[in-house]
Amino acid sequence: MRPVSPSRASVSDVARKAGVSRATAARALGDYGSVSDSTKESVRKAAADLGYSPNSIARSMVTGKTRTFGALVADVANPFFAKLMRGFSDGVRKEGYNVILMNTDESVSSEVNALGVLIGKRVDGLLVAPASADRYEHLQSALDHGQLIVQVDRFIPELETDVVVVDNYEASYLAVSRVINAGHTRIAAPLLRSTGADGHFNIVSTMDDRTRGYLNAMSDAGLEVPRGYQPPGRQRSEVAQAVGGLLRRADRPTALFGADDTFMLGIIDAVRSEKLGIPEDISVFGFDDTEWTTVVTPPLSVISQPAYDLGLRSAQVLLQRLKSPYAEAQSHILPTSWVERDSIAPIA
Repeated sequence: MRPVSPSRASVSDVARKAGVSRATAARALGDYGSVSDSTKESVRKAAADLGYSPNSIARSMVTGKTRTFGALVADVANPFFAKLMRGFSDGVRKEGYNVILMNTDESVSSEVNALGVLIGKRVDGLLVAPASADRYEHLQSALDHGQLIVQVDRFIPELETDVVVVDNYEASYLAVSRVINAGHTRIAAPLLRSTGADGHFNIVSTMDDRTRGYLNAMSDAGLEVPRGYQPPGRQRSEVAQAVGGLLRRADRPTALFGADDTFMLGIIDAVRSEKLGIPEDISVFGFDDTEWTTVVTPPLSVISQPAYDLGLRSAQVLLQRLKSPYAEAQSHILPTSWVERDSIAPIA
């Protein structure tokens, strides 16, 4: 057995030493569920030997059923997450559950605080769009202590949970390839990475996969991405400022790819501010087929992802997880589609 620092011993370490599953160890340590007295004694002795001490989130864990689910999402003002949460709420409501929604604003510290609140509310399960792929100890701790979690939209592979997503890499790769086939060689994909409200530079799987799809499509077509063609930003105003700088360059891109609604709105702001026309001066395409993309002039070509269905499937998965808490975690990948409109002009 590998040595374990007492200050860093986890439920998994205790389970391994006691020779039981992680779920059994969590029940024994939390004094809930069906665990024999001999198993409890073995687990508690292993915990004492390892110097295991539950953190504040673990101490907040409770086991009573409240028929409520918690949801941790990045931005409830984003139309994508609004639709997703509508699907999730509709799905769980049919089974008599309510939802407590918490906005993290892509901030890990906000996510930690919100998680503690939801655990304190005794939620029966959690829907999580993780704020960061490299800071997730709080989520792992919740899992270690028996919390049921479904990751949606983006995911952390190290967390052994059910996942409900789309194939962001393939969708982006195919969209960029279509624009390349229209004759464009200078395609910028700004702002595919961002900082959270707490200032931490976040990498989430969604943006990472869309970035890789863009870069690989360009590379496979033998095209280079000029330095500065991926300026970062988080708020709409930051996006507009960064894109405005791109549009004033001598090697101005001929097409812009927006990673989501916030990025697309910032792109539109910048194009209008520079007195450019779409698509006669610059082509624009993006991710998410929300209502506003059809009412601007011209309507925008987009990758459409099933936001409502992502939420609905997440509800179904979490409800099933309640019935089978120890079943193997599953990944559910929903399809996207390309919606061709008038915002892309071919280049001879």
